[in-house]
Amino acid sequence: MANLNKAAMDRELLDPLEPSDADIALLLGRAFEWDHAPVTGPRILAINEMAAKYYERQLPGSWAHTHLISRFGQYLAGDERFRPGYAPAGWTNLVTHLRRCGVSDDEMLAAGLAKTASTGRLIDRFRDRVILPIISNGQILGFVGRRHPDASDDSTTGPKYLNTADTIVFHKGAQLFGLAAEHLAHGSIPVLVEGPMDAIAVTVATAGAFVGVAPLGTSLTDEQATQLAQLGVDPIVATDGDLAGRIAAERDYWLLTPHGREPRFAQFEAGDDPASLLAESGLTAVAAALQRATSLADSLLDERIANLPTPAEQISEAADVVAAQPAPSWSETVTTTAKRIGVQPDTLRQAVADSARYFNIDRRRFSTDNLAKASQVRSRIEQAATASPTDRRAKLARSLDRRLVGERDWPATAAMFQQIQEAGHDVPALTHQLVTHTPLSDFPA
Repeated sequence: MANLNKAAMDRELLDPLEPSDADIALLLGRAFEWDHAPVTGPRILAINEMAAKYYERQLPGSWAHTHLISRFGQYLAGDERFRPGYAPAGWTNLVTHLRRCGVSDDEMLAAGLAKTASTGRLIDRFRDRVILPIISNGQILGFVGRRHPDASDDSTTGPKYLNTADTIVFHKGAQLFGLAAEHLAHGSIPVLVEGPMDAIAVTVATAGAFVGVAPLGTSLTDEQATQLAQLGVDPIVATDGDLAGRIAAERDYWLLTPHGREPRFAQFEAGDDPASLLAESGLTAVAAALQRATSLADSLLDERIANLPTPAEQISEAADVVAAQPAPSWSETVTTTAKRIGVQPDTLRQAVADSARYFNIDRRRFSTDNLAKASQVRSRIEQAATASPTDRRAKLARSLDRRLVGERDWPATAAMFQQIQEAGHDVPALTHQLVTHTPLSDFPA
């Protein structure tokens, strides 16, 4: 107990996470590019504004307009937070327009809005796409384009989402779509989602009570996590309800907690995300899903307890999850988690103290070490998804009564456990509580 108290005191004295040497070198490199670029940052921002107005004028009557209405109704009309547009099909629509506005070819290339074709001709980067500006402090840093929803991944239309090429004002790993401090000034809660459409869905469905933010074609980066953490609000992670979404949430946890944040988790069913839920079930369904958000740490602990084979492994992995939380959360989480694993609280408490000491000494390395285990988590989740209820619940059965797995009625009991778990109940906690209250008879199943 003394070791954990000492770790808690040290945690309270930690300074905000400082940039690493690599972070500083990256920022210095960008500053050099800004100062020496042949096309200045203010000029690129002005060109982006011209492009945004052009795309906005092309939206009415396009398939992109119909698509946006089907996803969001009329909620985007006139909304300056998003300013959606349409890049028409064709090779040089924007290039021709910008030339008429006095923009040179070199400037278009520097702004990341055009590229040189194999013929040597300058062509539009975005063609036949919904266009969403990436806005910060009222300035457009770049764009993200969403291809036609009927196009497949193996088509010639390119990736589902396409970003502006990196420029001196836009870096894909440095910006978050939808993130604007002015939108969070009145107590709004940031919600980290997987894509721009999900970010818009969160913001419009909750009238700004929650503000959706999304990485741009990558997993969350250190730089983006720092931006999110600096808002001073514990975010909600609302990744898609599939395996990739669960692994993204896992990564988000280890990137946000070194900054002292305690993220929550909004659970979606497999195949669902905020945008699809808004389109299918309306505003209140999205808001309700976010309001039900629970601790992301609890979700990670559920996975460790359900899928790791031995109490020793569960204790080791759970200790890291708990230690990454702010110290005031430790006591209650240790008590409930130890009970679920079936060990004495002091055993887990010591493991958490050891992990917390490591966290306090080197938060970045602690985070990196746990991020490296994401592939192991993925494998465990995949294996658990294909396992039968009897196999999946065998470890729990042995912790309750070693006779259970040999009982003729054990398969039916295991199936019942699975149904109860899927209904949202904590089966390990409930069954241990029942067995403690009433010991099992000669027919344990």
